[in-house]
Amino acid sequence: MTTMTTQTALNAYLAERDAALSLIDRIREVIENHDAAPADRIDWGHAGGMASIRSDLQAISDRLFSEGEYSTGAS
Repeated sequence: MTTMTTQTALNAYLAERDAALSLIDRIREVIENHDAAPADRIDWGHAGGMASIRSDLQAISDRLFSEGEYSTGAS
């Protein structure tokens, strides 16, 4: 006999929201500590990596706030 778990939309939403908030906390922590290297050892690789992270986060922000390519006025 197969056992199936029934999950309400609210429970699924809350679980996904909690997981997203946990990811945000982890991301904030690593970004805040990203500059742990001495200032004289930061190179263009570090700058490029941080720019890539910012770009990815901007895409998420644009989606959530209907901005950029997700704006209602975008074609």
